[in-house]
Amino acid sequence: MNPITHQLERILENSSAEDLEILTDYLTNFEKKQQGEFATYLSASLDMTRITDDQASMVSIPNTPHIHNNVGIPHGGILAVLLDTAMGTLANSKCDPGFAAVTTTLTINYLTVADEKKISAQARVIRSGRHTMVLEGNIFQEDGKHIATATGSFFIIPKKEKPAIASQQ
Repeated sequence: MNPITHQLERILENSSAEDLEILTDYLTNFEKKQQGEFATYLSASLDMTRITDDQASMVSIPNTPHIHNNVGIPHGGILAVLLDTAMGTLANSKCDPGFAAVTTTLTINYLTVADEKKISAQARVIRSGRHTMVLEGNIFQEDGKHIATATGSFFIIPKKEKPAIASQQ
């Protein structure tokens, strides 16, 4: 047996029902990443869904213990990822072929705690220039409760064939 098999056996032996549910969801989405249903491991691990059109982008994730901090609420960093992903997805959809948008600033105001099963970030462009874009993002629950608001600046750069970190591995 290889080391990961032993590790998985130990994890399974010591898992609570909640642990098993989170692990099952993670492994299911990991397989979906391998099959091309998710573009990144991050979006797979968070079970992200994305909808983008010409005017807006929406990214949603389930509100499960997988994203909670030590006080049992969604971690602010995860909410930042959700906002950055919604805004970045829209910004990248606006770039000319051969170019990409990368975040240069992200300012977030957390308004209240998310307490429903699904959290969604919506993004729209405030300004689009030749070299930069400014976007607005908001997180809402399905009941309309406003969780967070953000603005982000994105710099437009030429795409590289492979990210620098990937070529070092």
